[in-house]
Amino acid sequence: MNPLKECYEKNGILIAAHRGTNGGNILQNTSKAYLNSIRHNADMFEVDVIRSKDGEFFAFHDGQEPLVFGEKIDIRTLSSEEIQRKECFNSLNEPILQKIEKISDVLKNFEGQSLINIDRSWFYWDTFLDKLKTYPSLNQVLLKSPVKKELLEMLRDSGLNVMYMPIIKTIEELDFVLSFEGINTVAVELVFQDLENPIISKKIIDDLHEKGLLIWVNALTLSDSIILSAKIDDDTAIAHDGESWGKLVSIGFDIIQTDWPLLLYQYLVEKNKKIKK
Repeated sequence: MNPLKECYEKNGILIAAHRGTNGGNILQNTSKAYLNSIRHNADMFEVDVIRSKDGEFFAFHDGQEPLVFGEKIDIRTLSSEEIQRKECFNSLNEPILQKIEKISDVLKNFEGQSLINIDRSWFYWDTFLDKLKTYPSLNQVLLKSPVKKELLEMLRDSGLNVMYMPIIKTIEELDFVLSFEGINTVAVELVFQDLENPIISKKIIDDLHEKGLLIWVNALTLSDSIILSAKIDDDTAIAHDGESWGKLVSIGFDIIQTDWPLLLYQYLVEKNKKIKK
């Protein structure tokens, strides 16, 4: 049994914290945010990846530069030294001492502590996959990517023994990735704008579970216009006592990514869908 499935069998519905749990003086995608998410009873945290101009990997979601640095730049055009010198700002737009961290430091900091979902690394798989092989905490990593033939071939040919989760939006993508051999697919992430999407039909959900796969859904609300789960999301859950989280559980999802891990944890424990820690 893979580590993800073991965690599910032990704890019930799994909670993934989006970029850790940030706010106040704690910066997104930092060790403080990841530790905070663990303190909020998340089972895993999500880490975004960028590559610096000189080939170093950092925990950061490109596009967040105006919020984090207070200026419109592209972090990927900076050297690793420039990134590590960059002043950061907290959620109140106040300068802070925290800095952007290398992926290697994040994985070292949480070795043996939590599952780690690595997102947005696929842009750099030409060098990132080999780098990932060197991390002792590789067995904690759940790597994900869109379903593209060239990406799946890169992952297969890398020889990297890592848990993998494809991002699925259509039946065609699902069929393709499930038929692709040589990768360690342990879960699937389903993205759907409405409840009519066949990828969340009972038949598909049941088939995936029969194959031993866990099913991930994004309850996080990125914005009012970006829809990841038919608006059955965090915002709706907070407004209506967790009802939308309950709907996602009833559809058959095993892993819920959220910006509010403690609230989700309390809801799931109350509904007997999660083991109390």
